[in-house]
Amino acid sequence: MTQTLFLGLALFAVLLWIFTQHCNTAIGLLLGVQVWAIAVGGETPLLDVGFSVLPSDLLAACAVLVAGARLLRRGAPPRAELLLVLAVMCLVGWSLQRGVGTFGLASAANDARVYFWQFFASALYVATAPLHPGRARAVVRLWLVSAAAYAALSLAGWLNTGLHSVVDVGTLGGEVYDPRPVPARSALVLAQSAVLLLCPWGGSSSASARTAEYRPGGDRRGRQGRPAGSRWKILPALLCLVFVVLLQHRTVWATTLVMAVVWWALVPARAGQRLVSAAAALLSLCVVTLTFATGMFGGVGSVLADSFAETQDENSTFAWRMHGWQELMDGPKTLAEWLLGSPFGSGYDRWVEGVVISVSPHDYYLHVALRLGVVGLFTLLAAYLLVWRRLGSDGNGTPALRLMVVSHLVLFVSYSPFPEQGVLLGLCLWQLRADAADRSEAGPRKPLVARQQDDTARRETDPAHDEYLERAGGTSRMGP
Repeated sequence: MTQTLFLGLALFAVLLWIFTQHCNTAIGLLLGVQVWAIAVGGETPLLDVGFSVLPSDLLAACAVLVAGARLLRRGAPPRAELLLVLAVMCLVGWSLQRGVGTFGLASAANDARVYFWQFFASALYVATAPLHPGRARAVVRLWLVSAAAYAALSLAGWLNTGLHSVVDVGTLGGEVYDPRPVPARSALVLAQSAVLLLCPWGGSSSASARTAEYRPGGDRRGRQGRPAGSRWKILPALLCLVFVVLLQHRTVWATTLVMAVVWWALVPARAGQRLVSAAAALLSLCVVTLTFATGMFGGVGSVLADSFAETQDENSTFAWRMHGWQELMDGPKTLAEWLLGSPFGSGYDRWVEGVVISVSPHDYYLHVALRLGVVGLFTLLAAYLLVWRRLGSDGNGTPALRLMVVSHLVLFVSYSPFPEQGVLLGLCLWQLRADAADRSEAGPRKPLVARQQDDTARRETDPAHDEYLERAGGTSRMGP
């Protein structure tokens, strides 16, 4: 036991050094441990300290310690959206402390471990990462690598068992298996990767990178838009979407559809661009429907049709979840529990179709309300809404990250977030820090009269400035 403890402390020290000195590597570890857990069917406990310590727990502890040290060293107060996330984490800590005193360390820790502790630890670590020119791009690349790993796991699963409808009960070696080779969280990573590949990224990447050279959506001359070199991203993005469809996670289908609709709403309405994109989408939908109706997709079409039809059944998975939500909401609660939630470890027992169900609610809004109360739920929603608003407050905006916020808000209806989604929330918070630093370095904007005076003086001393204004669509002292 002593030797195991010393080895655990040594491993923790090494990880703490990595999280302190090599931020991108640490983010890769946060994503990689989730891929590994799905590949091998779960994490192996490292040691027992009253509850089983998993590798992801160790990484989350390092993330929180380093992020806390960054906030203390920085001195300046965090931005409002980060303060809201910190407020949620404080509520998590308080509920966890109450749960340990009432239900014991193991029950409380297991309840808070994944969807609260690890999720917010990942978000806080990425949000407080140093402002570096290539940080955002590195995080996106790591995300795409994890998506490629999930795609490989999906292919391996289909090669082993074949492609089957989610409504079919399959057996392999006498054991029942899920026909979907990877869970919904992996399918969501693939859907989000498609968005990150297809969407222009208009935000800045660091405080020192004010030019578009460091921006995924711009070029070295500062022109925004999709550079020609990004056309190669269309094929891998489409492949990600094909995997999303074949994996048959209906919540991820809905999330992808909502992201597509919101992207369409965010597209600038220039020269009928929205109308053209809507017509193209409608035409594509009609073609797909026609091919399904004529059986051109063969067995694959039948599998997907059965999976979609299950959502319309009165005994569908979603209907089953709604019954459970109603049972949890109807349980006896005091005013304090409504406001601040029940402590971690309280359990989620409810009767659904004559069976006692003990798993988490499969709805993060309800999950947060049960453990952090209405106060925690409103604080979390306020953080997400503020992030959404501020990501779109600049002229260039960051459509890709705004769609990540949308994906979370839709996902929370049917699932609680896994730790890798905390990396995306942290990236949104980090991007807002970088944008604020850019504006701070640029200095205050001059009043309109002062800018006009400077422009007049420049024209008088530089005749070539007239030609520049004419090309830019402005006026010159020589007339139109």
